[in-house]
Amino acid sequence: MDDLILEKTIRETLKKQSGAVRADGLSGQRIRTAVSQRIEEESTMKRFNWKKTALVAAAICVLGSITAVAVGRPAYTSTHSSHNEEISDYAAAVAGEKKLDAAAKSVEKFENGYQFLYAVPQYDATHDEEHNVLETEIEMGYTYAKDGFDTVSLYKHRIGIVEELSGDTALALEDGTVLYYTKTVNKFVPPDYEKTEEDERMIAEGMNLAYGSSEVEVKIGQSVTWDQDGIHYSLFTFEEDLSADELLAMAKEIAES
Repeated sequence: MDDLILEKTIRETLKKQSGAVRADGLSGQRIRTAVSQRIEEESTMKRFNWKKTALVAAAICVLGSITAVAVGRPAYTSTHSSHNEEISDYAAAVAGEKKLDAAAKSVEKFENGYQFLYAVPQYDATHDEEHNVLETEIEMGYTYAKDGFDTVSLYKHRIGIVEELSGDTALALEDGTVLYYTKTVNKFVPPDYEKTEEDERMIAEGMNLAYGSSEVEVKIGQSVTWDQDGIHYSLFTFEEDLSADELLAMAKEIAES
């Protein structure tokens, strides 16, 4: 959940700036190496410090988006993508994704009016402690829009590290797939922000505290996650006017497509 919120926030922020900045392949590799080194440095620290490292590092990189997710010491995985590769045609996005994973599911339009806006290829890599790439994978992230509402994003990847899913609400489908809904408070703060006692209390209750924004901002994130046919799916939005039942219904449309 945390990583999904982090990635979506970075994507939205960096997309606004990427048109003015370009980086060559070597620059991109240097950025990834720097992020990798910071992951290793942060690996023994508290989890919220990892978020601070990722947000600050990603804020420096204004081409597309780069995120990294610690998966234990000393190995980690990284994900990067660029809106320069944005695909605005749904059929073309599906055709490209089917070449990568024929089992991957998506829909062009939801019954509640949300419809496909664009898709962006995502490049995932697993690294060892020396930052050597052990395995790579290409996936497709989808973004859906509806007039007057915040976007909804669909992410998916082949299940590697098996994690037990859970949520505030669960919906079981006829094929045995279980959809898990979660609602989370996210507080984005400047790098020099000092945590308060109230922050500590809220973090203990499940709030995400992420460093790297220009001002303090609180956003409510909603997501539905599920595993199906060897693929992990995450449907995510910052749109507070979407109810849990509505987001679950959207996920059900994908799962049953």
